[in-house]
Amino acid sequence: MGSKISQRTMALSGLVDKSAPFVSTAFGDVGCVISSIEYNSAKVGTGSLFVAIEGAQTDGHAYVRDAIERGAGAVVVSQNRQAEFADLAGKTTLLAAADTRRALSVLSAAFYGFPSSGMLVLGVTGTNGKTSITYMLESIFKSAGRTPGVIGTVNYRWKGGLVPAPNTTPESRDVHEIVRAMADDGVDALVMEVSSHGLKLGRVEDVEFDAGIFTNLTRDHLDFHLTFEDYFASKLRLFDLIDRSKKSRRAGIVNCDDEYGRTVLSGKGSRSYPLFGFGLSDDADYRPEKSSIRNSIDGVSYRIDRPPPGTAIDLHVAGGFHVYNSLAAFAAAHAIGIAPEAITAGLSALSTVPGRFDRLRSDNGYGVIVDYAHTDDALAKLLQSARELSPRRIITVFGCGGNRDRTKRPLMGETAAKLSDVVIVTSDNPRKEEPGAIIGDILAGMKGARYDVEPDRERAIAMAIEKAGEGDIVVIAGKGHEDYQIIGTEKRHFDDREIAMKYIAARAKR
Repeated sequence: MGSKISQRTMALSGLVDKSAPFVSTAFGDVGCVISSIEYNSAKVGTGSLFVAIEGAQTDGHAYVRDAIERGAGAVVVSQNRQAEFADLAGKTTLLAAADTRRALSVLSAAFYGFPSSGMLVLGVTGTNGKTSITYMLESIFKSAGRTPGVIGTVNYRWKGGLVPAPNTTPESRDVHEIVRAMADDGVDALVMEVSSHGLKLGRVEDVEFDAGIFTNLTRDHLDFHLTFEDYFASKLRLFDLIDRSKKSRRAGIVNCDDEYGRTVLSGKGSRSYPLFGFGLSDDADYRPEKSSIRNSIDGVSYRIDRPPPGTAIDLHVAGGFHVYNSLAAFAAAHAIGIAPEAITAGLSALSTVPGRFDRLRSDNGYGVIVDYAHTDDALAKLLQSARELSPRRIITVFGCGGNRDRTKRPLMGETAAKLSDVVIVTSDNPRKEEPGAIIGDILAGMKGARYDVEPDRERAIAMAIEKAGEGDIVVIAGKGHEDYQIIGTEKRHFDDREIAMKYIAARAKR
């Protein structure tokens, strides 16, 4: 896999032409050659085009002069702040934009040659299920003879290699650089997790989507969106982008059993492409035979009721919630023309999704499940799926992230108490918050319930494994695939799976 693309250059005049009407020239020569697009002045080199973005923590306009000193050939600033840079006339080329984030997106797409226009692109949005669906679609595309690439929470990967993922949806400039690298390596099908942050901040405004999936909407990220209405509106943006896409065969795939999914589906007539519902509802376009659903520690299976009836789905990933995830993947692939045989083969070939109902076995007769569930809805689905395996007891270990949405903490506590037999409340990524304060918010939803508190996550996991008896299931929730813990500003190596295996092995030796 080529994680870096070959050096590119482009005349600034061509960039401005291709980025109209979002970017215009304020003053200076547009005849120069641009060597890169940057929004971080520290990465600026000779000939770079620096775009000043007003971020949540820093304002790029404060770094315009630093970018010029580093060799920037031109800079983009907000139209309403042009006056601050009048003294630069004759020293650089100044471009202006009503929205510099929008400018960054279109300039980057143009600079990298609009790479998404030449490949199949599927976007997946919603609170829960995005990662699992991208893994399923990746496997389906491989089965169908495609060369897939994935941009998601776990990593960005293609052609057998990967790049670490600091964000589920990268900044727009980075999206187009990655997609360009994928295209140059022969990728012809891209699957993207499209986060609400990415949609609201315009990171995928110039991605040409063929199809989009809406999984569900539950409480999360209200520290960023502030209101649930804004959170939902951000998710809906994906379907507006599909409307704007020039792709010929487009589709929207929506969970019709979700309240907000039904709202999306109510707009069928207003879209320029078809919307299909998936779920257990009688009016679902893609629906399983309910009586055929089987959920075991080894996987999930069922038959499709419609369409086409009788198609057998056999998954080797466990967790009842994968009925919905696999239906979404099946519907999206089918809607864009992939044969059912290739879809079922791809779904069956998938053996694991990192940190999603990740199963560990012990020699002492108990099991351990590691999962990323970090909302009350995801935790409920996780624990319900574990209960379907008929354990003697469910022992749950979980915490909540610091400096994130506080409103979900008591809801997660209440969910854990209702659906578990034993609960151990611990830390997740406390970041700059006091772990005790986070735990206090969780316990507010657990009044009257029995629980243990152990702020040290490793000791909490050890405690859970020590408590486990034959037939029990230990559920470790919240971090899943993550291999770190953030305490204060320090990022330390920490992997729930590694820690669990350490104490499983230690107990087995006694």
